[in-house]
Amino acid sequence: MPRKHDDRRTFLKSVGAAATTVGLAGCAGLGGGPERDTFLLGAVTSLSGDLRFGGGVTQRGYDMWADTINREQGGIEIGGDTYEVEVEYADAQSNPSAGADAASQMINAGADALLGPYSSNVTLSVCPIAEQNSMPHITGSAESPQIWQEGYEYSFGTIPTVSIIGNEATSALLNLEPQPESVYVTGVNEPFSEATAVSMRDAAEEAGVTVENYELFPRDTDYTNVVSAAQNADPDLHLHGGHIGSHVDLVSASEQLGYTPNGFLMHYGVNTGSYKDGAGAQAPYTFGATVWIPSVERSGGVLFDSPQAYADASEAAYGSAPDYTQAGSTAAGIVYQEALKELNAAPPLSQDDKDELIGILEEIEVNTFYGDVTFEVGGEYHHNNINTQTLLIQLGEDGSPTIVGPEDAATGEANYPVPAWDER
Repeated sequence: MPRKHDDRRTFLKSVGAAATTVGLAGCAGLGGGPERDTFLLGAVTSLSGDLRFGGGVTQRGYDMWADTINREQGGIEIGGDTYEVEVEYADAQSNPSAGADAASQMINAGADALLGPYSSNVTLSVCPIAEQNSMPHITGSAESPQIWQEGYEYSFGTIPTVSIIGNEATSALLNLEPQPESVYVTGVNEPFSEATAVSMRDAAEEAGVTVENYELFPRDTDYTNVVSAAQNADPDLHLHGGHIGSHVDLVSASEQLGYTPNGFLMHYGVNTGSYKDGAGAQAPYTFGATVWIPSVERSGGVLFDSPQAYADASEAAYGSAPDYTQAGSTAAGIVYQEALKELNAAPPLSQDDKDELIGILEEIEVNTFYGDVTFEVGGEYHHNNINTQTLLIQLGEDGSPTIVGPEDAATGEANYPVPAWDER
C-alpha cells in the first residue's frame, strides 16, 4: 500500500542522486553493498578531545541498545529471519571537521544508517554529510535548535531542543519561593551552550525578572573573572549554559571567591558522575535541567520495561548510572529497530530502502522507557522529538537528584535558597 510520503521520497531520491556527495566514489553502502547478515549502524561521536566524556555517554547508550536487542531478541526480525545489529564507531575528536570526515568514513564503510554525535557543534557538521549522501541519521544527544531549523530531511533527534529544555527549566526555577527578582546569565561561546543561555535569558525576560547581564565566554576562559563580575552584580540566581567542564570551573571559582546567589542552574550534565566527581563538595544543591532520570514515572514499552529497569541494566553493564543523553541515545536505537521492522527489508539497505525509512521515521510513534518518541514534520523543530517533558532537578547532599519542578512532576521540595559555601 503506498505511504503518504511516497511523493516526498521520490523527491528525496532525485535530490540524493543529484547531490554532491562527500567521499561517494566507491561507497558500497549507497548501492546496498556486499551481502551481509547484520544491520550496520555507523556511530559518529567524540571518543577523544574535550567532549570525550559526552562521547562516551552516547557510546554507552548506543551499545546498550545493540547489546540488549542482540542478546534478548537475536537482533531485528525481518520476514521471519533475525538480523543482529552491529554498531561501528568513528571518532569525531570533539571537532566539527573531524566529525564530518567521520560521517563520510561510516558512509563509505557501507552503513545502513547513522547514529549521531554528542554535541550540537559536531552534529551541525554531520547533518550536511548525511543530507548530501541521502543517509538516515538519528542523534540521541544534540540539542541546538539550529539543527532543526535547517530543515534537514535525513536527520532526526530524540532529545528536545534546548530552546525548550532551557526555557522550561528556568521557568520552573523562577516559580520557587521566594521568587527571584534578578538573574545573571553566562554561557560558553558555541552553538549548544549559546542556545541554552539564550533560552534561559528569554525565560527570565518573559517572567519579568531583571537580567543583570548576559555574556558568552570561550571554553578556556578564566572563571574567576566571570565570577568576580557576577559577584559585583549580586543577582538572585546565576544561570549558565555549557558542558560539564565549564560547570565545574564556575562552581569552583564561586566557592573560592565566596559567591553565593540563591541558586545556580546549569545545563548540561549536573546529574552525571563527571560533574559530581569534578565539582566534589561544590556539587550539592546545584539545579539542573533534564528530560529523563531513572526515578521519573514513565511507562516502558519496547526493549526496557521502565526507566528504573533501564538504569539497573546500565549499572550492571557499566557500573554507572545513566543520564538522559545515554537514555536518549538508546532510544534512538530503539526507534531505528521499530522503523526497520516496519520497512521489512533485509540488510544491506538499498538507497530506495533508506528513502522509504525516512518516510517511516516521519510517521513513527514509539513508546519507550525514555518516553514517547515522535518527530515533528515541518516548522522550526523539523524532525526533532519535542514531546518529552522537561524536569528541573536539584542535587542533594549525597549527589542524588530530586525532581523539584514543574510542580505537577515534582517528587520533592527544593532546598532554596541554597546554603552559603561556608554553611555546607
